[in-house]
Amino acid sequence: MKDIFASEQEKTKLLTQLNLLGAKKVIVEFQGGGDDGQVDGVYLFDQNNVDIDVPNDMIAWTTLTYGGQQAESKPTKLLDALEDLCSRALDNTGLDWYNNDGGQGNLVIDFSENPPSIKLNVGINHRTTEDYEYDLNDDEEEI
Repeated sequence: MKDIFASEQEKTKLLTQLNLLGAKKVIVEFQGGGDDGQVDGVYLFDQNNVDIDVPNDMIAWTTLTYGGQQAESKPTKLLDALEDLCSRALDNTGLDWYNNDGGQGNLVIDFSENPPSIKLNVGINHRTTEDYEYDLNDDEEEI
């Protein structure tokens, strides 16, 4: 999978900021269906698996653009950067997780590993149908 960070510096800054907050695990949850998808929540947990509030801290984050536009690095809320990171990862998969029956999953940053691991878990929903046919015509006619 293509790297989801604009640069190694951006990755280092994000992981350092999360580590300074005491985060040992970060989970970004998403879901979609119909033709729409979105991030549902961003959760940080400390070493005791206690929820840490996501602060309004700012981080230098590169806004990736499409169609030949220039990428721009600007101060971005940590929450928005984590949501964008998840979106980048999903875009790189090429999976259609937000159309039809949709899908769901999460991006997990785990600081218990060295270096911290970043994993994307995606579930894609498929509706199945089992068809059965019975001939209900009676071959014998009653008189």
